[in-house]
Amino acid sequence: MVADAAIYHPTLRRLIKYLDTTAGREKTLRLIQYLVRFLAFQTAQRGLPDLSKLFKSIQAQATFVRKTLRFLKPLNHLHDAAKAYDNKLTDRVIRSSVVVKNLAYAGYLTLDSIAWFKLLGIMTPKKYPEAARYANWFWFFGLVAGLVNDLRKISITSSKLQSLDSEKGDEKVKQLAAENYKASKRLVWDSCDFFMVLNNLGFLHYSEGAVALAGTITSIFGVQDLWNGTQISTST
Repeated sequence: MVADAAIYHPTLRRLIKYLDTTAGREKTLRLIQYLVRFLAFQTAQRGLPDLSKLFKSIQAQATFVRKTLRFLKPLNHLHDAAKAYDNKLTDRVIRSSVVVKNLAYAGYLTLDSIAWFKLLGIMTPKKYPEAARYANWFWFFGLVAGLVNDLRKISITSSKLQSLDSEKGDEKVKQLAAENYKASKRLVWDSCDFFMVLNNLGFLHYSEGAVALAGTITSIFGVQDLWNGTQISTST
């Protein structure tokens, strides 16, 4: 009975379903990647080179597996960009920003695949030396579009909340408040990623630890969102 209770526990079943998806594994690996990157920096600062070396090794392995899982993911973003472009009923700013964001992310992931090819030995390390920098520029423009999208959503939901009578539309108020919170959280998320890409491009010069911490925060957001979206059936 105890074993059955553990095996069929909703949390365990949800975890299994979460990790059974490519997105679930990729988001978890991203969290591990940035967390050990942060720990590698901290241990190096505290004079623990062996431990720092171990964390860097784990980071390298997590990065390689993540790049494998993201292969051909640009197709997802191209598909999402096409869907957003065809949706003429959406707010023009939101629609345009979603299209630009997904096209930029498709470019970013395509160029990022070059690093994976190099790790596999398909390409020599010296080939396309600027690929990583161009990939970061695509990420930069994708995040700019994302920030515009976030701010526009916050503006729209805030305006609707102000004009809505809470007593006459309690459910609508809750819905709009949830949308506003989601957009605000995404704004923080994209801002942290933007901080990272600005460091990658050399516009900011914060420490490795600060960049890794920002990546850890956004990774937690990603895992949290995917976890909340993982549904399990009530039947056993």
